[in-house]
Amino acid sequence: MTRIIDKKEYCKGQKYEQFFFESPAVMISFNSDNGDIVDINQAAIDYYGYSTDEFLSMKISDINIAEQSFIFECIRDIKMWGKRIFHFKHRLRNGEVRDVEVFSGVITFEGQNLINSIIVDVTLKLRIEKDLEISRERLAQVIEATRAGIWEYNIIDKTNYIDKQWKAIIGYEDQELSSVSEECQSRLHPEDIPRINHAIQQCEEHKSSHYDVEHRLRHKDGTYRWVKATGIVIYNEKKEPIRTVGAIIDITRIKETEERILESENKLKDFAQAIPDVSAIVDEDGRYIEVFGINADKSMKGQTFHQRFPKELADSMLEDIRQAILTGETRSMIRELDMGSVKRYFEGRTAPMNYRLNGKRTAALVVSDITERLQVDQMLKFTYELQRKSDFINDILSGNLAYNDITITMDKDFKMDLSLPLYCCLIRIDEANEILKLNYPQNQKNKIIHAISTRTSYIVWDNKDRIGVLCETGDTHDTWEQSMKVASEIKKIISDFNPDLVVSIGISDTHSGSGSIEKSYQEAWNTLISAQCQDQDDGRIYHYRDMGIFQILASIYGKEYTSDFVQKMIGPLVAYDSKKGTDFLITLEEVLKNSNLKDSANKLFIHQKTLVFRKQRIEKILGVSLDNFDTRLSISAAIKLHKLNNIKRS
Repeated sequence: MTRIIDKKEYCKGQKYEQFFFESPAVMISFNSDNGDIVDINQAAIDYYGYSTDEFLSMKISDINIAEQSFIFECIRDIKMWGKRIFHFKHRLRNGEVRDVEVFSGVITFEGQNLINSIIVDVTLKLRIEKDLEISRERLAQVIEATRAGIWEYNIIDKTNYIDKQWKAIIGYEDQELSSVSEECQSRLHPEDIPRINHAIQQCEEHKSSHYDVEHRLRHKDGTYRWVKATGIVIYNEKKEPIRTVGAIIDITRIKETEERILESENKLKDFAQAIPDVSAIVDEDGRYIEVFGINADKSMKGQTFHQRFPKELADSMLEDIRQAILTGETRSMIRELDMGSVKRYFEGRTAPMNYRLNGKRTAALVVSDITERLQVDQMLKFTYELQRKSDFINDILSGNLAYNDITITMDKDFKMDLSLPLYCCLIRIDEANEILKLNYPQNQKNKIIHAISTRTSYIVWDNKDRIGVLCETGDTHDTWEQSMKVASEIKKIISDFNPDLVVSIGISDTHSGSGSIEKSYQEAWNTLISAQCQDQDDGRIYHYRDMGIFQILASIYGKEYTSDFVQKMIGPLVAYDSKKGTDFLITLEEVLKNSNLKDSANKLFIHQKTLVFRKQRIEKILGVSLDNFDTRLSISAAIKLHKLNNIKRS
């Protein structure tokens, strides 16, 4: 196609050539009547991507995607006003549409009305402006949503700016509070000013790139509101701070909530520290993060299970922790630990927690010393079985059970074969001592029975104010020596439990078969009674075989004819002592025990002549001669029966 205007004809001088063809700006000239493109410069060719020939065959509407009617309306405006500026969308040769700003003016050349346009690509500019507008809208929405108050402080001229939301946070309308710096500073809490000044100084000295302080501002109602103030420092080209800008948000409710949480946490910690149980927060590696409890060893903090306990126990504890964390379920365990010379039992309860520490999952661990609780449980069970067993044996002794029933029950429940020889040890803890009466309650007695039961294989039962022990023996030879050793063993067990107790033990002879329990018990009982009569009740062990005549007397005392015998032999002397306040019966007993009066006088701490006088007086009261052997034997037996009767009555 032949160009409408030759370059040499169109150009008038070097000046126009430099302006149009060599300009870096995109330029297009087109006919104002029909829109035909008549000339373009190299910048236009480079921008749109069309060749010169392609351009000269096109109309302006081929690159402007606006409606053609709107394009010609714009052309008329240009003709009318001489020049105009428009925003269009132009299509490039590759199909891409770009936003352009078009500066158009009318020129006349050789009788033709041409429009010369300079095109500037504003696509990026519009995009940036749009993004900026969106950012502004978002910022406004964020400020509105967070109810943040904006502030700015000019370091150079010491001026201050606060917006209406800043004022609203402390209860003021926009017109009620000025932005004067002194007015704002006067509302700071005095305790917070040093921290605020320090934060500002850190920024001014380039030690911090931002300002972030929580402080209090005085509200219109006189109370203080907590705010979080954040901002940055703006520097000039010399890196000198010139102003600070930022925002504040009201965090009063957050602070109040934090205080309540902190108070609750402190109460919880105080509670955890006060209880005897040891509680801890432990991570998945078995490391103690926190340790609580009045009895807790605070040095455990930071240590692991394997640093505190033997490997086997530590492995087991760690497995419990990890299983609780893995399953999300509470777990419990009971461990036995050697604590010096005793064993103690501990119950551990593990519950998973919902937070991590240093990336590690955690669990709460509560450890309780349940030794006493287990002991109480064991004692309750033992006491129940003891009561059942004691009732059964006491019923045997009282004759309330048939022998067949006895045999079956003893064999089934107590694992005792009544066909084997057995003997009875009857234990008395000096209940006559008033101090022991006060300090020796039933539960202590049960513990003694428990100690004997757990440390021996004998059958032990509660026999009113005594403790009975039935012992089987497969060997009928040397039963005296064997039973004395058993009694010594029992006495040591009681002494280990409480060395201050005075313990007397009566031992029966060996019996087997029907009635063996009753016979053994009665002999042991008689042995203890006989020891009392001989004033030997001082915490020793007594065997039935060593009781001498008391074996016979203990079996008949309390019967009516024994009372008559006692009355006949020593009744007048007992009556005389009671009436006169003398102790002739004691004198008589001492005379009968010794072969001569001198020894008796020495034991009574009196002169021998005095004893001779007393002897004569006693013989006169009783009407007998103490030199007669049979008389001495009869009176001695009567004194022993008198003592037995007194013990029975007491």
